[in-house]
This record gives sequence, structure tokens and C-alpha cells, in this order.
Amino acid sequence: MGVAPPPEVPRSLTDVCEVEVAAARGARGGAPPEVLIEVPHGATRRRHFAAARRRLAGELPADLEEFFFVNTDVGSIECARWVARMATGPERFPELEGLPGAPGGRALERVLILRGLVPRTFIDCNRVIAGGPRSAPAAGLTPGLPAYIRREEDVRTLRGMYGDYQAAAEQAYAAVCGGGGRAVILHTYAPRSVRIEAVDEGIVAALRRAYEPATYETWERRPAVDLITETADGRRLAPEALAREIRERYGRIGVEAAENATYRLDEATLGHVHSARYPGRVLCLEINRELLADPFLPFVEMSISEVKARRMAAPIAAALLSVGRDLAS
Repeated sequence: MGVAPPPEVPRSLTDVCEVEVAAARGARGGAPPEVLIEVPHGATRRRHFAAARRRLAGELPADLEEFFFVNTDVGSIECARWVARMATGPERFPELEGLPGAPGGRALERVLILRGLVPRTFIDCNRVIAGGPRSAPAAGLTPGLPAYIRREEDVRTLRGMYGDYQAAAEQAYAAVCGGGGRAVILHTYAPRSVRIEAVDEGIVAALRRAYEPATYETWERRPAVDLITETADGRRLAPEALAREIRERYGRIGVEAAENATYRLDEATLGHVHSARYPGRVLCLEINRELLADPFLPFVEMSISEVKARRMAAPIAAALLSVGRDLAS
């Protein structure tokens, strides 16, 4: 019997996802990626909001773009790209030398980046939405499909885009984690845990009240980095060695890296789904947007500092190089 070829990686889909592959010099032709970096909330620019909005016919809150800017994972794709570049070409990055374990090991041959382009303002591609057009949000999580999406035609359009993204994600995880590789699900989050009662037509007004300086200072400050490694009942699904290495390497550059301080792997998220399907191979993490944006300014399109993104990517890349291919143990 012949050996089955490795699963193919997904392709980019207009307004749904972008697929990028970083390869090391001399990478073998046809070799599957060793690492997947999924950026499910990668719709971070005004053009992504506008492209999705053009597909929708229903009336929406006039200031919804401001909610998009507050709630999207700015800096996530820039950080992901630096991780991929460093992991496939560590010899080019002197900052890795101060993070033991890299670049002494071999470079990774290929890193796959899957970037979601569907704004979570309209439908959240990191939420489980099954059994109907809408799902109730889990505690502390925004809903998969917000209440202001009312027109059924728009619901069908968004669910179609959501389904296309999930198919691409499943293909990516099968190609990488199914073949013995590993995945990092990269998010960014706001500096403080701002609490909002409802995601409805009044969302922007509620956020503006929450971000008033006197009120904003009352919200709990989040860690610089938070690794999401276990479920609410304490089951650890993430690769232990990789999580440990990332925390240690962030510590070496003076960055606080916590575990499960803000979130846990919730069954309402696709992060939980992929982590449970490939236990010991998928790590979710959040990076504080203040450490990536230049500067952090809610309600507007932010600029991302490539210097900051490179700094925050280095510990992740170094950890991936140090731990190696087999993360099951």
C-alpha cells in the first residue's frame, strides 16, 4: 500500500479568510506545515468591516463601526506574521538568542497562518453556533450573532460566511494537528475587563460610558499575556511544555504572562472545540492590545507598532523552536 498524501491546506476565500504560509530556506517541497497560527478575529481594518457590511441588506446601528474598532483583535495578525518569520528563519533574528532554546534547534520548515476576515461585529467565528441561527452567549462572552442582526437574509449570509470559515479552519487543523503538528490560536484583548450588559442597538453608547476615564479606571486590569490552557472544570487541554516555555520566555523580557486569569476554554468557543479534538496540540493565548498598538485608542482604527509586535512575537517563536515537533507529552 502506498502512503497517503498529507491533507491539503485551505485556500484564501474572499471576505472570509486569508491563508499564508511562511517557509524556511530549503524547505522540502510538499512537506505539511508544522505549526498553524489561527487568528479567528483577524478582521482588524476598516476595509474588512466595510466589505462585510456591503453584503448585508438590513438596517444596523449607525455607529456600529466604533464597536468594531473596540472589539476586534488589533495587532493579532502582525504578531502572527512575526512568529511565523522567526520560527522559519531564526538565524535572522538576534533577539531570539537571549531566549534559550532558540535558535539552537532547527528552524521550522513551514508555518501556516489562517486569518479570519469576518468581523465578529456581525458574527463571531470563534463561537459555536449550532441548532439555530442564534445562540445565547456564555457568561462573560459576547454572543455569536448579535441582537441587532434582525433580517433573516442577513442571518443566512452571515451563517454562510461563518460556515465557510469553519470549513477552512477544520481543514487547517487536520493538515497540521492531524499530522502531529501544533496550533496557536492568537487573540488580543482590551487592557481592562470592561463589562457590558447587552450587545444590542445601544452597544456603542454603553461602551462610551464604560470608557469614560473615571469609570474605565474601575475595571480590572488584565495581564499582559494570558494563556488559556484549561476548561472551567480544570481539564488541561493545552500542550504543557509549550505553555511553560512561553511563560518563561515572556518573563525573560519583563512581560507578565498568566494562565487562565481572564478566560478558560469555554465550550461555547471554537478554541475549546479544536483543543478538545487535538488535546495537547492547541494553545490559545491573549495579548494585551496596549503592547501592540501605537497607541491604544478605542473607537478608531489603530496603528500597530511593528517593533512592539516583533517583541511580543519573539517568546512564542522561541518556545515553538525549543519544544520541537512532538508536543503530545
